[in-house]
Amino acid sequence: MTTEHFTSRCGRRLAHRRHAPTRSDLTYVWLCGFKSDITGTKVMRLETWTKEQGHGFLAFDYSGHGESSGAFEDGTISQWREDALDAIDALTDGPLILVGSSMGGWMALLAGLARRERLAGMVLVAPAPDFTQKLMWPEFTPRQQEEITITGQTLRPSEYGEPYIITRALIEDGRGWALLDGPIDLECPVRILQ
Repeated sequence: MTTEHFTSRCGRRLAHRRHAPTRSDLTYVWLCGFKSDITGTKVMRLETWTKEQGHGFLAFDYSGHGESSGAFEDGTISQWREDALDAIDALTDGPLILVGSSMGGWMALLAGLARRERLAGMVLVAPAPDFTQKLMWPEFTPRQQEEITITGQTLRPSEYGEPYIITRALIEDGRGWALLDGPIDLECPVRILQ
C-alpha cells in the first residue's frame, strides 16, 4: 500500500497508510513504538490481515519518525499523543481497535482515554507506558542524568544504528502522562501480549 501524508492541526506533515473497512465498521489503528515507523513487519502483517477480514486500517508515523516531518529530538509524549489523536480524528470513522507496540502501547492507552466513545478494544504488544520515567531515566548513568539536566540532552546508545538524542523535554513531559501509578479507566476489552 502506498504511503500518503496529511497535515495535522499543528502543521506537522504525518506519513500514513490506510484502507477503509469493507465488511465491518471496525478500524484497527497501529501505534508504532519509540523510533519505529510504519514499514515494520508487525505493521505490514496487521495491514494484510485487516484487509483480508474487511476491517479498516490506519498506521502513521509520529512527527520525527519515519517519513513524517520534524526532528526526532524535538518530540515529546504530548506531541506524539497529539499526532495520534489528529490521525485518528482526520483519517478514521466509527469504532476503533487500537493496537500499540512498546511506546505505541502508551500512546494507545492515552488515545483510548481521549476517545473512549469510539474505543471498541485494544491490543498492547509489549507495552511500555511511562517508559521515560520507569525505564529510561533509571537506566541512565549518573553522568547521563547530569548531562540531560544541565545541557538538556544526552545520547542513548541504540542496537539499531546511531545513538538516539534524548532530551530533558521528553523526560519531563512524560511525567505529565504517567498512567501506571493508578487505575486506567477504560471500559473495553484489552489484550496484552508480552
